[in-house]
Amino acid sequence: MKAWLKIAWVLVQLVVTTVPGLALISVGNLSEDQARELGIVMKHRGNGDAGILVWLEFKKTGFLEKFTYCELQLRDEKGKHLVSAKLQPRPVVPQQAEDVVSVSFSADRGQLAHCAFMVVAYGSSRGDVGYVLNVKDFLDAKVWGR
Repeated sequence: MKAWLKIAWVLVQLVVTTVPGLALISVGNLSEDQARELGIVMKHRGNGDAGILVWLEFKKTGFLEKFTYCELQLRDEKGKHLVSAKLQPRPVVPQQAEDVVSVSFSADRGQLAHCAFMVVAYGSSRGDVGYVLNVKDFLDAKVWGR
């Protein structure tokens, strides 16, 4: 029985240390200027009944060479986390260059001030990192309703 427990413990440790989703990452905020230096641009346009389409565009260079995923984060007025969802990279504009990555979401104009992208790169030149880009810090207040 002791051998079985040892084998089980080794397997658990193996899974925990090899699955990137279980690893801790360093998370920080990016200003518009910092994002621009890294080649990240936030854009927007109307999207009919779906509200405003907001998207990021960047090339996989620098720490983004190891781009792993991007998620949408939604917080309430006090900053409490409400929702997060992984965003699938896909072209937003026709004939987008193949070396450009785009991730997007649509939201009601009144909710944009509570939305953020978190761009994550495991094993990057900066380590395992995530950078939060708050929509209200990038888009004019007229866009997000204030």
